[in-house]
Amino acid sequence: MRFKPFQVARLFGIPLMIDYSWLPMAALHVWLVAQFWLPLKVSPPLSLWQNLIFGVGITALFFASVLGHELAHAFIAQLEGIKIYDIQLHIFGGWARLVGEPSTAMAEFRVAIAGPAASFLLAFFFWLCLYTVQEFTSKTLLERAIAAGFLYLAAANLFLAMFNLLPGLPLDGGRAMRAYLWHKRGDILSATRTMSRMGVGIAYMLMSYGIFLVGYGMIRGTFWQDFVVAVWMMVLGVFLKNAAESDYRNRQRRAAEPAPGQRELMIAPGTVGEVMHAPALSIAPELSVSDFVDNILPQNRLVTFAVAHEGRLHGILSLVKLRELPTELWEQTIIRDVMLPISEDLFVPARASIEHAQRKLKSNQLGFLAVIDQDGFLVGSLNLSDLERAA
Repeated sequence: MRFKPFQVARLFGIPLMIDYSWLPMAALHVWLVAQFWLPLKVSPPLSLWQNLIFGVGITALFFASVLGHELAHAFIAQLEGIKIYDIQLHIFGGWARLVGEPSTAMAEFRVAIAGPAASFLLAFFFWLCLYTVQEFTSKTLLERAIAAGFLYLAAANLFLAMFNLLPGLPLDGGRAMRAYLWHKRGDILSATRTMSRMGVGIAYMLMSYGIFLVGYGMIRGTFWQDFVVAVWMMVLGVFLKNAAESDYRNRQRRAAEPAPGQRELMIAPGTVGEVMHAPALSIAPELSVSDFVDNILPQNRLVTFAVAHEGRLHGILSLVKLRELPTELWEQTIIRDVMLPISEDLFVPARASIEHAQRKLKSNQLGFLAVIDQDGFLVGSLNLSDLERAA
């Protein structure tokens, strides 16, 4: 039986949910801080109840930092036009659940990098608090305990940021790298496959380290001191491995589904659908010009290309206009920046008459039309040669 997460608050309109697995994790964190961190850093030692009180406070601020990390993801996602379902705290930290996904590589990069950036800022903030306590207080026992708490929080946020930047899914660094590969390759499935494999590799490294700790602890007689960390490394490794593989399977399943523009059409005689070139050839708006010239153009000796994302027409790329762009700018320029934005004279419905398409072809000065279906998805293309062959 699995208990459903419960809501404890709404932050900026976003539901904050607590998974039941978080409760024992929070209690364990309090115990570890009170039992190991504070006695190590504060001398003479505090009493047990004082350690527990400080442990609760440090734990509360640590998970508030985790929440800040997830809120950063959520805020940037909202700026990208993505709705937030909720934020959950669970045994492995936190998770901002998005309704949908970023539509472009740069959008995914910005959403992914926001969390680690927030953690770095929080680490710097707690370091400033530590510096203030150390430099401007009389260093009483209470103040030394507060300084130990700030040191822990600065280190924990720094670790959280750096761990999340590891280049493998489902970590933020893996998502940022996937965005980069998506931008370079123009293929999110290929990028996901690469970063999923990296994520699985990181997971096996964590599990291997956990097994090493168990063996090393038994040899040097510190088994119980290393046991908690060892088990945590192995459990975290299993979680990351499953998440990375699941991410790729889900992406692969979506890629295998027929694109909306590839659905069968009811083609009537005398219409554009009868003479168009299909299936539709299109390029992604986020593809760099250099990648297009190096990888796409040599295999498709055309002078005009439809630009589409997830089956939706975004514009038309004309090589005549592309030649106006200096070659030294190809690397940093994307197709969206040089394409012709979509307008009525650049596309035609598949059910339009051939005569109507012919008039458009002669008037738009490109000799090319994108063809869309009744729902607005790209299904083909049409040029004057297609009409001549059909005559």
